[in-house]
Amino acid sequence: MTVIFFRTIIVYVILLLVLRLMGKRQIGELQPSELVTTLMLSQIASQPIVMQNIPVTYGIVPVCVVVCLEVIASFVMTRVPFLKRLFVGKPSILIDRGKVDVKELMRVRVTFEELMSELRSQGVGDPSDVYYAVMEENGSISVLLKSDSNTPSKKDMNIKAAERGMARLIISDGVVNTENLRKLGKDGFWLKKQLEKSGLSADKVFMMTCNDASEIYIVKKQKGGSQ
Repeated sequence: MTVIFFRTIIVYVILLLVLRLMGKRQIGELQPSELVTTLMLSQIASQPIVMQNIPVTYGIVPVCVVVCLEVIASFVMTRVPFLKRLFVGKPSILIDRGKVDVKELMRVRVTFEELMSELRSQGVGDPSDVYYAVMEENGSISVLLKSDSNTPSKKDMNIKAAERGMARLIISDGVVNTENLRKLGKDGFWLKKQLEKSGLSADKVFMMTCNDASEIYIVKKQKGGSQ
C-alpha cells in the first residue's frame, strides 16, 4: 500500500508538470491531437500505479515521449498550414452573413436542432439575429450577432449600423493564409500595400486580421520571440 501511495504521488507530480508544459488550453478546450494525447497519458500513467511489478520509469518515459511528440507536432503545424488542416481541421461557417449553410451543416454532421440548441445556450433565441455562426476546430460554436441585434439593440435605438462582419486571420506568425485572403475578396497586392502602410513585411507580423469592412488589426513580432 505504501508503494502504491508513493507511486501515485510521483506520477501525479509528473503529469502536472507535463500538462503545464503543454499549455493552458490543454486544461480547457482541446484540439483533436491534444485529446488523443490526454487519453494516452491517462492510460500510460495508470499502469505503474496499479501494477507494482512495472517500474515507475516505464510510465514516466512514455509520458515524456508523448508530450514531446505533442509539442513538436504543435510547433510543426503552426509552420505548415496544410498539416494543421489535415490533423486538426479548420473552422466551418454554419451561418454565413445571416444565411444558414445547409451543405456545411450536413458536411460536419450538425442538425439544425443542434445548432438551435447551441444558439440558445449562448442566449440567442432567433437564428435570424445571427450574422456568423462558426464551428471552431475544437467543436465549439462561436456566434456573432448582427449589428442591430446586439445588446443594447441599435435597431431599438433607431441607429443604422454597418456590418463589420467577422475578423479573419490573414497572417499567423509570418505565414500568409491565402484562403482567408481570398474569402475576403483580397489578393497579395492588397496585402502588400497594407503592410507597407505599417512599414512591415509578412515575416515581421505575428498576427494580422481583417474583417468584412476591411478593418485590419496587426500585432508585430517582438525581438527574442514570436510575439
